[in-house]
Amino acid sequence: MVRAIQLAVASVAMLVASAGQVQAGVITNGSLTINIRNDNGAIDSAVFNGIDYFNPGTPVSNFGFQNNTDTSTFRINDTSGFTQQTVSVSGTSVSGVFTAGGSSLGFVRNYSLVSGLNVLRVTTDFTNNGGDITFSYFDTFDPDQGRALGGGFGTFNDVFSLSGVTVGQARINSGAFQHTVIAGSVDGRATVASGNPFNISDGTLLNAFFSSPFDGNDAFADSGTHIGIRTLLGSGQNTSFTYDLAFGLNPNSAQSAFAQANAVSPVPEPSSLALALFGIGACVAGVGATRRRRREKQQDATA
Repeated sequence: MVRAIQLAVASVAMLVASAGQVQAGVITNGSLTINIRNDNGAIDSAVFNGIDYFNPGTPVSNFGFQNNTDTSTFRINDTSGFTQQTVSVSGTSVSGVFTAGGSSLGFVRNYSLVSGLNVLRVTTDFTNNGGDITFSYFDTFDPDQGRALGGGFGTFNDVFSLSGVTVGQARINSGAFQHTVIAGSVDGRATVASGNPFNISDGTLLNAFFSSPFDGNDAFADSGTHIGIRTLLGSGQNTSFTYDLAFGLNPNSAQSAFAQANAVSPVPEPSSLALALFGIGACVAGVGATRRRRREKQQDATA
C-alpha cells in the first residue's frame, strides 16, 4: 500500500514537472538552447555545447526597468523567480506594463535565435500610454561557463568595438576550453559594461551603470556583463530595442557570430565615392564620344 502511494506521488510529480516544461518557452538550434521562465519571462538557462552559461553559482540572467534615475521605481525579474514587474508569458514572448512613478509603458519582449548562428536575439517593443517618460531598461548577466568545466566562477571581462559596435565579452581560459559570450547592440542608444558590478540589483547600481559603464579590460573577475538603454519617449510614441547574445567555443567564433548576425552593407568613404562617380562620368563621356565618331563617319560616307 505504501509503495503504491509512493508511486502515485511520483507520477503526479512527473506530470507537474512535465506540465511546467511544456509551459516554458524553449528555442534551440541543436547547439544553443534557451529556456524562458514561464512566471516572469527571465532567461532560465542558456545552454551552449552542453554548458549552461548563467546558472552555476548565483544565477544571474535578469531584466528590469526604472523610471529615469528614480531608484524607488527600480523593478527587476530575475532568473531565480523573484518578480517585481508583472508580466504575461506566452512561449518566448513576454508582455506587460511598467507603471512605477506614474508611468504607463507597455512592452512586448521577444526571444529568438538568429538563423544559422549561435546568437540569441532579444527584441523589445515599447508603447508609451502615459506622459513623456525617460525610462531605463536593462539586462544583467553573470556568465559562469567555466564552472562546469572544472574552473572557477570568474571570466575575463572586456568592452571593445567589434565591427563598429560596442560589445561586452566574458570568456574563460581553461586550456582547450575558451567558451565565450558577447552582448551587444547596433542601437546607438545602448550602454554596455563588463567586469563590474556582479549584477545590477538595485537603482543605485543601475544609475552607475548608465553614468559610468565599466570596462574590465580583459581582467579576470567573478562579475557580470550588462546591456541597456535610457531614453526619452514622448506620450503616445513607440520605440524598439534589440540586443544580441553571441556564443562561441572561443572568442573568435563568438565575435564572428555576432558580426555575421549584425552585418550591414559597407558605405563607401567620400574619396571612394568620388572615384566611383568619376568612373561613371568617364564611362558616360566615352559612350558620347563613340556615338559622335559614328555620326561623323556616317556623314562622310554620305557626302
